[in-house]
Amino acid sequence: MRFYPFCVILLIVVLSPFYLSGQQSEYTPGQVIVQFKQSIQTEQKAQSIGAKYNNKYSVNRALFQDMGVYLLEFDAKEYSLDGVIEELGRDRDIQYAQANSTVKPRTTEPDDPFYSEQWYLENIAAPAAWDITTGGTDINGREIVIAVMDRGFDIEHEDIKQNVWVNEDEIPDDGIDNDGNLFIDDYYGWNFEFRSDSHGLSSGTMIHGTNVVGIAAARGDNDTGISGAVWDVKILFMSGLRSEAEIIEAYRYIADTRRRYNETNGEEGAYIVTATMSLGITGAMSADHPVWCNLYDEVGEQGVLSVCATDNLDVDVDVEGDMPTTCTSEYMIAVTNTDRSNRKTSPAAYGSRSIDIGAPGVDNISTSPNDNYNLVTGTSVSAPLVGGTIALLYSAPCQRLADQALVNPADLALTMKNIVYGGVETNPDLEGIVAEGGVLNILGSMEALDISCAGTGANNGSSISVVENPIQQATDNITVDYIAQLEGEIYIRLFDTKGALIYEERVNRSFFGANRIVINIANTLGAGLYFVSLDLPGNESVTEKVVIY
Repeated sequence: MRFYPFCVILLIVVLSPFYLSGQQSEYTPGQVIVQFKQSIQTEQKAQSIGAKYNNKYSVNRALFQDMGVYLLEFDAKEYSLDGVIEELGRDRDIQYAQANSTVKPRTTEPDDPFYSEQWYLENIAAPAAWDITTGGTDINGREIVIAVMDRGFDIEHEDIKQNVWVNEDEIPDDGIDNDGNLFIDDYYGWNFEFRSDSHGLSSGTMIHGTNVVGIAAARGDNDTGISGAVWDVKILFMSGLRSEAEIIEAYRYIADTRRRYNETNGEEGAYIVTATMSLGITGAMSADHPVWCNLYDEVGEQGVLSVCATDNLDVDVDVEGDMPTTCTSEYMIAVTNTDRSNRKTSPAAYGSRSIDIGAPGVDNISTSPNDNYNLVTGTSVSAPLVGGTIALLYSAPCQRLADQALVNPADLALTMKNIVYGGVETNPDLEGIVAEGGVLNILGSMEALDISCAGTGANNGSSISVVENPIQQATDNITVDYIAQLEGEIYIRLFDTKGALIYEERVNRSFFGANRIVINIANTLGAGLYFVSLDLPGNESVTEKVVIY
């Protein structure tokens, strides 16, 4: 890990002519756009502008000749733009004169000093997603919370302390369990090793956790350090996790805290939407850890999606084992590590059944104790990108989502998992080694959320549609939007014309609007007619034809 030392840098700032004072736009020096008054002599007047002003101006090109609009050039070192516009504005043949202002992509980029080194945020299209939301609250004003589980944290770090969650149901340091959750003075979360809410009692244990939390939720656009996947979110710290017993306690704390929020309509507890953990046991089989695996269903029923990092070994965990990423809960997303080309790195574990998606985790710059920043590689920094994304998605302006958050938290959590998967950017390198065949893409997930938000309501029945149909074989996938409102087991199946089953996937109920999945056909199907079916409880089904060239 490389540390960025404290240093003082003197900056010499040169005021560029590209920037005008006040709130005016940036512009291209030495250029001005003019629109001549319309007449049969407009072209002639434009071309004679140089002679008219002693060659002070020349025509670069006609921009819209039918409207009499031309781009003129002048010597920006000799003449000011304001003076040029004033002079040309007095010309009786010219209707308008204005600067040639520059435009910028409508992507939101933070002012954090190390943001330019956060290549992984560009890889997952975070800036474009931040145009929609940067976190904070949902559309109903609920304060979104992400739980981060590790050995220890520096919660006083300059880029983290603004986002720290506090338990307002607890009076700090009074020695009383004010909220009745069996934890005394848990004002800043809980340290399960030291039985307090202090998370940095052992300096050696703070590094990993501080790295993890910065990737997910470092405060963005605060002119400090880096930006997390979500800028504005409250972080519930669960530290001191050294054994399975402490992990069980931590998940109980998370489940109980979210349950209280649901049952009191937000008066108590916290609106925890995701819990991320980058700890585990190499080579462990889920069958030997049934209590741990069952925790994910328990917290999921309360509306919390769990995100877990797989091992940093180049092994197939479906065969070799890993905990917790071989647990089969629908409420857990298992993440492996990918590089700048969205390929799995080595070493990083994989598994077509157990590992769901990849996320970038090579030389990710993150927070480190004592207001430092360092480069970190591994699945430990891949997983929190997914956790931060989930928190970001919950802050999107989606009324349907917010209305179901406390009424049907478990169903909504599964819908949000599908929305994360719906945005995955597929990559051939990941096909067959992770379940979703691709890498996290925040903008893609925002677009999938938009589809769900705009979809039909819960009482309008079930439907299925193939998004680009017919399909070119070269696309290697079939994209399906579906609405499934019934409770129970729901499947997407693909058949040929003889009725032979080609593909089957169990999917989640689309509680609001449409969900999207991608069926990877990987050049295995020939040209012809196929049928994709949405099979619902009670032997109901909806079928759509698919034509492949």
